[in-house]
This record gives sequence, structure tokens and C-alpha cells, in this order.
Amino acid sequence: MTDVMPVWATVLVSILSGGVGVTFVTWLLNRVDRREHVLTREDLDAALADSPILKDVERKLDRDYQRLEQSERDRRAIRLDVLRLELFAHTTSRTQHERQLEAGQEYLRLGGNGLGHARHEWLTSDYEQRLKTCDWDYTKTHHTD
Repeated sequence: MTDVMPVWATVLVSILSGGVGVTFVTWLLNRVDRREHVLTREDLDAALADSPILKDVERKLDRDYQRLEQSERDRRAIRLDVLRLELFAHTTSRTQHERQLEAGQEYLRLGGNGLGHARHEWLTSDYEQRLKTCDWDYTKTHHTD
């Protein structure tokens, strides 16, 4: 063997001792370290599920949702009451009659039935009869049924 080192070994030793090796090793260690500290979706879901703040927010949202559902049921019941009142009002004009027919259709669409359904049928029949005879005098009834 000779005392002369090959050129490639000299270059390699120069590079490694010059800081490139340290930079590479540091980069490699950082990648490994980051991979160990990465949160997965499961880790995050588990951490959030145990959070007392999120549990409190969830309870509040559940209560608000229940209140909203109750409010919607109440609003629907009130709307049916208003439509029923309009439907059963004494008819005094053609415009009112037409509005009562619209109210009856909405009443039925919202699930109203019983007397409201019968009243809507009667108003429809009466309107068709008045339309046929072109008689819009509401001081007398034209309906014979």
C-alpha cells in the first residue's frame, strides 16, 4: 500500500469534515423526530373527545337543537291555527274567497285534515259554481250541497 490516499476518498473526507455531513445527519434526525411527533386523525379525535370544553359545547348545542325543534313544531302549530282561522272565516268577497282557497291548500300541505279539509272542498265547490255563473254576491250562498 502506498501512503497516497485515492482522490475520491480525499474528497469524501473533505465533504464530511466540512459540515455537509453534519447538515445531512441533522436533517435526517429532524425528519425522524418529526415523524414521531406527527398527530394522526385518530390521536386528534381521541384528544378532542376527552376535552371538557368540547363536551360542554356539545351539550349546549344539543340543548339548542332541541329548542329549535320545539320552536319549529310550535311555529307549525301556530301556522295551522292561523290558516284554520282564515279558512273558516265568513267569506265576504271574491278576493277573500281566493285567499281562503290558497290557505286551504297550504293547510292541507302542512298536514291539516278533518273539518279544514271539508271546508276547503266546500269553498272550492262554491268558487267553481260562482265562477260558472259569474255571480260574486256573497250575501247569499250558491252552494246547494
